[in-house]
Amino acid sequence: MPSFRTKRGRCHLDGDTLRLESSIRGYARRLREGNRLLFWGYVVAMLVAVGTPLWLILSGESQDLGLILGGVVLVVGGARASNYLRGFTSDEAIPLDDVVRVTATEGRKGLTRPRFVVHYDRDGTRKKRYVMMPSLWLDYGEAAFERANAAFREAGVPVEDG
Repeated sequence: MPSFRTKRGRCHLDGDTLRLESSIRGYARRLREGNRLLFWGYVVAMLVAVGTPLWLILSGESQDLGLILGGVVLVVGGARASNYLRGFTSDEAIPLDDVVRVTATEGRKGLTRPRFVVHYDRDGTRKKRYVMMPSLWLDYGEAAFERANAAFREAGVPVEDG
């Protein structure tokens, strides 16, 4: 059963299914294992993300809080809508028989993250699913991408350069 690390967890290619496991805790664990500086940056960012709205609530600045939360909702909602309109899903299990191809993008350190796009057919329509890989800033980032390439090929899934 081939499997490999992803940005927030693992991808398992067990028998006839591509299965993705992910969690925020898994993401933090990956950062801690691969680069302590990124891990502590993530911890500080989470504290700021939680502390700022809490501070605004306690200080009575509800107008600023509304602007911040509205901006976050707008950005996240826009990104989700964009992915949906382009045919991307968040499916956690995809039958390997439905997979048409997988495109691989190596990414560039500091600019883009390595990733795979799984193209598959579901209910007569072509769907896509991102499989985001660990950052190239992490100690094992490049090795994880190579392991994922090998795992897809080992499972009989064609991988093309993206």
